[in-house]
Amino acid sequence: MGVDKAQLRRNQQTMLAFAQMLLSAQGLEVLVSGGANGIPDLVPQAGPLGGIYSVLKTRQPRALLVMPVDMPMLTPELLGVLLEQGEKLGVPVCYEDCYLPLYLPVTEPLLDYLEAVFAEASCKPRSLKKLLEAMNAVQVPVTDKEALMNTNTPEEWQQARARFGGGHDQ
Repeated sequence: MGVDKAQLRRNQQTMLAFAQMLLSAQGLEVLVSGGANGIPDLVPQAGPLGGIYSVLKTRQPRALLVMPVDMPMLTPELLGVLLEQGEKLGVPVCYEDCYLPLYLPVTEPLLDYLEAVFAEASCKPRSLKKLLEAMNAVQVPVTDKEALMNTNTPEEWQQARARFGGGHDQ
């Protein structure tokens, strides 16, 4: 993207503030992984799995509702479905063909899996997909695929801005 996606502006708020608002709407404590003010990455450049690992090693939550900072169309309702289904089923839950956002209960098998992935000289892939396969995650259908749009390029960001009425924001 070439810029810090957390600082991009969705209307009058940064994407970080937008993500925090979505999670707070679920009544959840908001933890930020990485970035200047977040929980430091214990394993640099390890992607979403590294962020999850860092949060679990520094905090002891019973579950996580993980979302990236680059989904400007996400809604509280979509996060609520993951939270509700995840708590009901007791397994990781994400949307079909979209691994994030993700409800992730903290279990011994999850902790063991992450320890194996991040062990020194480990050959296990640092892949969210592989983690979800190993944890028997459930993928639920999504009614609004556009809401799961993620913005990894300036062009995708411009497309998203056109949809949410980005005006003159970055």
